Amino acid sequence: MERYLEFRINEQTAEIKIEAFLKKNAGLTKRQISQAKFRLDGITKNGIRCRVTETAYPGDVIRVCLEEAQTASAHLENYNFKIGSKTQAGLHCDKASIPVSEASLSLDIVYEDTDILAVNKPAGMVTHPTGIHYADSLSNLVADYFREKNESVCVRPVGRLDQETSGIVIFAKNQVAASRLQSVKSPCKIHKQYLAVVSGALPVDAPDVWHTINLPLIQDPANHLKMKTAADLSLHSSVLSGKIKTAVTHYHTLFTSQDWSLVTLKLDTGRTHQIRVHMSSTGHPLLGDSLYEKNITEKQSPNKDADIAPVSCLRHPFKRAALHAWRVSFQHPFKDEFISLEAPLPFDFRELVSFFGPGSI
Repeated sequence: MERYLEFRINEQTAEIKIEAFLKKNAGLTKRQISQAKFRLDGITKNGIRCRVTETAYPGDVIRVCLEEAQTASAHLENYNFKIGSKTQAGLHCDKASIPVSEASLSLDIVYEDTDILAVNKPAGMVTHPTGIHYADSLSNLVADYFREKNESVCVRPVGRLDQETSGIVIFAKNQVAASRLQSVKSPCKIHKQYLAVVSGALPVDAPDVWHTINLPLIQDPANHLKMKTAADLSLHSSVLSGKIKTAVTHYHTLFTSQDWSLVTLKLDTGRTHQIRVHMSSTGHPLLGDSLYEKNITEKQSPNKDADIAPVSCLRHPFKRAALHAWRVSFQHPFKDEFISLEAPLPFDFRELVSFFGPGSI
């Protein structure tokens, strides 16, 4: 999708080289400026194409093309749904326990502007096309949405959520927005907050109390679909040490019953399965987590100090890992505006909250 930035040189600004102005005032990197130079009318001064070595004077108007009009993700096929061996519009799930409803055919849009699209991903849907999910990912659905609007937009997910995880996923509509939202050092970096339901009773925390889990993670050599803490594997060899990734999770308990607890979490790092592994390591795995819940062999006894609600239910509604990315916040990549978004609770969370009672979230 076509996207330009335009700047008028302030009358009080001293003359400056255009490249230096774009770096200092527009926040563009050397690579982004170089890419713009090769686009049609990529960088202009007062409506005339110019070199970045030229000087800009007070009153001059500098215009930069961040994205050309016909930029789109042509490789993303139309969204397809499979049931068994058949392909049809309606439903896809290779894991029958994580159904994707027909309602998920249309995007649940949380926020959209010229540069950003935020959608609420249902559980059971992958973020990126991969393997058997080549044409039924969230990215395919987003591509369909832009085609229906007759907009040529390159689909750029900023981060991802596991297939089982529901919640907000951000898409950038141009390369510069994506770069600013993805950069760890950028003030536009996206901050996510999750809700999870974990097994066992945890003490309810005071409003400003957070607990930190700082356990490095590594792919499980025995099962490449799983992650483990490096401590679990007692791995100290130089061959594997480079594969160990720092992982830091903070959690806060909102509500507890004698069987499970509702927690909110925020991350310093974004490793694969980070929340699932870290909570399992505490003895409180996510409900419904088929990969990590089975590692806990003994039922957690209620903590005597916990604020336990009078709720006892042997069954829970989760047929997937009970994790929902419910809140994201970030500085807008081009505006002096701070964005804070929330995704409504999915059905399985709402059903469990009905046991907890109003006010638990």
